[in-house]
Amino acid sequence: MVARARAAGKNGVDRRILAAVDGQRGQVRSAERSGWARWASIAVAVVLGMLLPGVPAALADDFAESLKRVDSALVKNPSRVSPMALDSCRSRRNFAVKLYDQGITTRAERSLKFCFDLLEIPEKRPERAEALKATGPSMAEVQAKMAEVQAKAAREVEQAITLTPSVEKGLEVYRSCAMCHTPEGWGLSNGSVPQLAGQHRKVVIKQLADIRAGNRDNLLMLPYSSLESMGSAQSVADVAAYIDTLEINVDTGKGPGDDLELGERLYAEHCAKCHGARGEGDNDTFVPRIQSQHYEYLLRQFEWIRDGKRRNANPEMVLQIQNLEPRETHAILDYVSRLEPPKEFQAPPGWRNPDFLP
Repeated sequence: MVARARAAGKNGVDRRILAAVDGQRGQVRSAERSGWARWASIAVAVVLGMLLPGVPAALADDFAESLKRVDSALVKNPSRVSPMALDSCRSRRNFAVKLYDQGITTRAERSLKFCFDLLEIPEKRPERAEALKATGPSMAEVQAKMAEVQAKAAREVEQAITLTPSVEKGLEVYRSCAMCHTPEGWGLSNGSVPQLAGQHRKVVIKQLADIRAGNRDNLLMLPYSSLESMGSAQSVADVAAYIDTLEINVDTGKGPGDDLELGERLYAEHCAKCHGARGEGDNDTFVPRIQSQHYEYLLRQFEWIRDGKRRNANPEMVLQIQNLEPRETHAILDYVSRLEPPKEFQAPPGWRNPDFLP
């Protein structure tokens, strides 16, 4: 196990994990109120005003529905195809998602059809497809669906944060995550995959619960984070605990570095109140650590939150960042990408995760 986990004791559980769990059961409700649940009263106004416009299209989208059917078939493998065939389909599936995100819809659908043919997934009935196009969900239906999704995510968060995590079992869950997030949890410097190493346990739990419930869209993670693939809330708690022990890389993707003074000033004005003076975030209030996060990832998530593309975004933040100019946005995130955690959390030069070494 890594240095900080090893120092915690024989079982490799980090002291910060034990502190977050031991004696906290009675504080769960208050932590929720001070974190994601405390802004529930203003969420309705912001979500309905900004976040809902994209939801009906997403719910009725044929590509998203086809993707869901492929993901289900990949897990259940009803045609009993070989592991090699499943791997091939997963690659085509992920490629289709990338094409679709780039607006290359025809090629994306053709790539996804490969999975339909390989896994022998029956085509959707034409009359049903036409009915879906003709009748979209009403506003009341969308609101009811969102309430259901948010409640489902909240239940899993509440359950997972009260469980005693196993770092050892979390490692086994993380082995699947490492294919994209790397064994060290450092992601990719181009921002296509975020750094997870050292992220607060409750933050990871909440984001996973939101993705699993449908409260945050992440097509690439769906087949790996689902109940069928990852497991129950206990597995969510375990993998979050393991991620929290990983050493943080400070040699990450940075911005151009030409407006850092402005970025520092604006960060102090707009961001430090919640994310902390050094971007350290807060476990108890579900505020993510943004220190040493890749610049391009920060920029993409910032834009999605501002534009209402992240349904699980904190409504206070959505309102806070609406009036920032492009130059101000880039300056803030460039500054944030250069913030570093305390030395004891940083990975030593040349460090590699010993849990993945031969």
